[in-house]
Amino acid sequence: MKRKVVKQGPATFMISLPSKWVKKNDIKRGDEMDVEEEGPSLIVRKENEKGARGVKQVVLDMGNMNRTLLDRYFAEFYVSGVEEIVVQLKSNILSDYKHDCNIEVNKYIKKLIDRFIGMEIISKTKERIIIQSLIPYEKFEKDKVVQNRVYFLIKEFLEEFVSALDGNFAGFHSRAYDYHDNIVKFIYYCLRLLNFSDILEEKKNRLFGLFMVIDKIIDKIRHTSERVFEMKKITPKIKRYLKEIFAVFTDQFDMVLKENYDVIGIDSWIKRRYDLVKKINSEKFSEEELRVISECKLMTDTSNDFIETFIALNMDRYVEKAA
Repeated sequence: MKRKVVKQGPATFMISLPSKWVKKNDIKRGDEMDVEEEGPSLIVRKENEKGARGVKQVVLDMGNMNRTLLDRYFAEFYVSGVEEIVVQLKSNILSDYKHDCNIEVNKYIKKLIDRFIGMEIISKTKERIIIQSLIPYEKFEKDKVVQNRVYFLIKEFLEEFVSALDGNFAGFHSRAYDYHDNIVKFIYYCLRLLNFSDILEEKKNRLFGLFMVIDKIIDKIRHTSERVFEMKKITPKIKRYLKEIFAVFTDQFDMVLKENYDVIGIDSWIKRRYDLVKKINSEKFSEEELRVISECKLMTDTSNDFIETFIALNMDRYVEKAA
């Protein structure tokens, strides 16, 4: 929609608010509005409404539920900004198809909410469990800190992985799930903060998509650990390629997290990435080695996600130049 700018007084410019938006948000004469700059855009909202997004409460019926579905429901509720989850219990048994067994609902939910920062069980009976967010006000200003935390946790995970290739890999592999779960916890929190943010939708969508990709990559790192653990002997070739693949992947974060990153640096990284992919595609691997590479090769295919996010976050540079 377009609005015409009207000059009122020597230095005051005004535009009208859309009537549908005014009615929907119950705007009245005399109300004070918050106005924030976002590059070339202005964000207008009712005062004290910042962060008031998401559904306040959801009710989840555990009938016909299994572990995989429960994981996905909780993740989606949390990322969407739900403040309270009411779990209606049919029984205390939950099917776990991955491990071909049944597990106790109470114990599993207690373990599951450890993945979600701020969520705690505040009530529990035989009929229901109530989980609430104890973080009263989600501040997107924290998101940059959380993004950096995700980066450093992933970097630590991969450095420990590479180091263990020459040492006690079984010991590292036994901790791989803990590394995975801790990183995912901060990824979910980052996504939740994004949903409460007031940045431009284009930037929000890019960041959201990027961290969803990173979430999948963390699964692949854990799967790679499983394939390496299954090897009779970890070969020098696998050690070399894993080190290169991990380095190319973590270096991508610089494009998003470092404000002073430039196109020259991205050009150099893209060349490294293509050189590595060509080497992998022309290499001859044993069956065991191929299983490892097949799991982690996806880490070399995330370049577009990182580059497009970099461009979206730095769009103001190009707008200013065009002007």
